[in-house]
Amino acid sequence: MPIAAGPIGELWRERSLLATLVLRDLRARYVGSSVGLVWSLAGPLLQIAILTIVFSFVLDVRLATPGDVPFPVVLAWGLFPWIGFQEAIARGTTALVDNGVMIKRMAFRPGVLVAQAAVAAAVQQVAALALLTLLMPVLGVPVRPAVALCVIPFALQLALMIGIGWILGVSHVYFRDTAQVVVAALQAWFYLTPIVYTLNTAPETLQRLLLVNPLCGIVETFRAFALGGPVPWLALAWSATAALLALAGGARALARGRAEIADLV
Repeated sequence: MPIAAGPIGELWRERSLLATLVLRDLRARYVGSSVGLVWSLAGPLLQIAILTIVFSFVLDVRLATPGDVPFPVVLAWGLFPWIGFQEAIARGTTALVDNGVMIKRMAFRPGVLVAQAAVAAAVQQVAALALLTLLMPVLGVPVRPAVALCVIPFALQLALMIGIGWILGVSHVYFRDTAQVVVAALQAWFYLTPIVYTLNTAPETLQRLLLVNPLCGIVETFRAFALGGPVPWLALAWSATAALLALAGGARALARGRAEIADLV
């Protein structure tokens, strides 16, 4: 099936609808709130504070970073992308079942409904990283011009989230235990991603295993562009490959299940 005729092409053709769904989602979350999107940053900031206390003061962890960047900043450049990824995958897995009425009665495209979860999470991630960039000079970390290149790992992460979301969303339609498996898998995935540590601080024997994780190259590239240091181009190339494979696999899953999804959700 040509890409232009599949779920990937549908995302482009339905981009206005997708934007409307994302805006509706974000507004529904913060309706009546006086600070709106700021609440989406409160949880991550609290988590950064807790992890900083545990790893910097209790366990006395020291990360080798260019320019001796403070641990909270290093942590934040890994944690914010992870939070976006985690939310996109968790919500994308149940998106088709949760929106069954829209699929049955309003003939919504299943791929668009799953992508909505990924794009909404991505919007909040952009807000968090933008705030982090503004706060870096206050914390004694200069803002590098290369931070603008973070759009590269961000684009790969978004593609990865949509592709995995499509695969898991269709799987959940047929196997309702998929959501529980995903919750458990995400807990393990967190520690296999260089968030509370950097790749160069992991044992060499473990680094090869960590590099199999496509998020590893994405997170390390975010840090390289924002904080300095060598860009892990090889790991990023694998992340790009994994994102394309996820999109292709997700598009195929949606295409094969299209005739049954409306009857099963």
